[in-house]
Amino acid sequence: METQYFIGIDISKESLNWAVCSSNKIILEHVSGNDIKSITKTVVSLQRQLNFKLGSAVFCMEHTGIYHTRLLKYLLSRKAAIWLESGSQIKYSMGDVRGKNDIIDAQRIARYAYKNRDEIKLYVPPRAIIDQLDNLLDIRDRLVKVRQICLTALNEQKSCEANKTLTKDTKKYSAHTLKGVETDLQTLEKQIKELIDSDPQLKSLFDNITSIPGVGTVTAAKCIVITDEFKKFENAKQLACHAGVVPFENSSGSSLHSKPKVSKKAHKGIKSTLSNCVMSAMRYNTHFKAYYERKLKEGKNKFTVFNAMKNKLVRLIFSLAKQGKKYDENYTYSLV
Repeated sequence: METQYFIGIDISKESLNWAVCSSNKIILEHVSGNDIKSITKTVVSLQRQLNFKLGSAVFCMEHTGIYHTRLLKYLLSRKAAIWLESGSQIKYSMGDVRGKNDIIDAQRIARYAYKNRDEIKLYVPPRAIIDQLDNLLDIRDRLVKVRQICLTALNEQKSCEANKTLTKDTKKYSAHTLKGVETDLQTLEKQIKELIDSDPQLKSLFDNITSIPGVGTVTAAKCIVITDEFKKFENAKQLACHAGVVPFENSSGSSLHSKPKVSKKAHKGIKSTLSNCVMSAMRYNTHFKAYYERKLKEGKNKFTVFNAMKNKLVRLIFSLAKQGKKYDENYTYSLV
């Protein structure tokens, strides 16, 4: 069925702004609560006013973490066409625009969907086990931040030679928190591993990725979640761009010439995790260690080499996951 209506939805914690676009014109707007009852009532009302079936409409919205959960749940139950897009993608596609509010944002999302209708990317929900794994990783990230906050306070007082009584108090009341966080982290990582082992498909992917020296449980799990079991990206370069490890040229005519730089538009979580992996790989992976030393001897900047190694690692992970193979120490990979 041909898509006739492009419905843009701006999502906030408590409310939803709806804008319906047809033939590049906003023909209807509505505001509703962000709850199942209000969402159901709104969709039924839109269908009645415009006299259309769900098959002739696309619901486009920004990815907003957990705030779009109820809306997605309802639309999926109705088997509606859903377009879940990055907020930055919509923002930068608008060109030079000024001002914003919830009403305008809904209109812009609707017009974005209409103008890019030939490149529509319908949302396919991940398996339930991937959602569960994603939630466990989010909890782990929050616990790591709590641990870092406590450690930073302790280290700063020590380095500044603060009052011994103050340092003693900080250490006393942080010790229980740190101990509890460490225990929770160990339990959580064990649960992540058990969850992966319970699913043959996940276990196969996990085993192939972690066969690379330097790549651990957390990195493998994050790669699986971010790529939706390596189905979201068509090739390794797309994943590397998403991780922010691909340098891009910035030049124009004869007046602008700068060295290629990585973009700040990246998934910060996987990028920082890759940094830790490369540090570990330089110690335990002979191929990465040889590559790093050779590039430094050639006079390359160490930060440039480090980023190149993250890029190579992403490509290697993607390759092994797609081919269903484990890392072979005796095979000469392209990075060397």
